[in-house]
Amino acid sequence: MKAGFTLVEVMIANTMLVILVAGFADITEKTFEQMQLRKQKSELASQLDNWTLEKLAGELNPGSYQENVTLSGQNAELHWQVTMIEPKLKSLFFQVKSSDAVPKVLAQWRTALKTP
Repeated sequence: MKAGFTLVEVMIANTMLVILVAGFADITEKTFEQMQLRKQKSELASQLDNWTLEKLAGELNPGSYQENVTLSGQNAELHWQVTMIEPKLKSLFFQVKSSDAVPKVLAQWRTALKTP
């Protein structure tokens, strides 16, 4: 009797190896996608904080405003609306939209400012 593996055994082992490598590649790809998404979310949160603080530091006259901004290297539009709730309380509503032909809302949030 000869020592060694048959062709069928080698083919089965190779098939199992290919399945394992494909599974590992899929998991690795999903991990990198999650890392990218987490980085984008962190950048968005930081930008939202900066925009909010910048607007709160400036003069807030009631009305609707818009400006072009950059978010994750892509152009977007920042919309915000200032509303007087009470004589000393202003409400701000922010919305970030994509600059696509059909804009998508990327984020929206509210805050308020009580003036002395």
